[in-house]
Parts: sequence; C-alpha cells; structure tokens
Amino acid sequence: MKAEKLSQHLTDLARNFGYKVRIEEGNFRGGSCVYREERLIILNRRMTSEERAELLAKVLADENLESVFIVPEVRAFLERFSATTGTTTT
Repeated sequence: MKAEKLSQHLTDLARNFGYKVRIEEGNFRGGSCVYREERLIILNRRMTSEERAELLAKVLADENLESVFIVPEVRAFLERFSATTGTTTT
C-alpha cells in the first residue's frame, strides 16, 4: 500500500477513536495532545506521507484496536510499528 493511502487509513482510524487530526505549519515534530478536552493529533505540513503514517501509528498504538475492523495491510503496519515502539510522542 502506498504511503499516502496508508496515512489516509490511519487518519480515518484516528478520527474514529475521537481524535481531531490537524495539519499545521511550524517548527515542530508533531504528536498528540488534549487541548480544551479535545483529543488532537497535530501533523507538520512538511512531513512526508511516510512520516505522517509513522506518527499516526505511534499515537494509535496506545488504543485498543482489537474490536475495530482495520484493513489487514494497515493492521499489519500498526502491529509491526507498535511492537517496536508502543509509545506516544508529543
């Protein structure tokens, strides 16, 4: 699966978990936070699709993904990634 499509699947999944995904410009790496009781994932506009997918996977690694249908290729990416990091960065 191409990185753009993978990133889109992960963005949709994050939204299903109640995150608002924003793409912003600035001098930051990106990550997740809670602001005014709203769960956010902030992605840097300068990130490649691969970097966006990786960041989204880091955030989603902390969610319970067992009861949610995820395209098998996307689930494999998440499982591979969460096995190596398993933490959320901010």
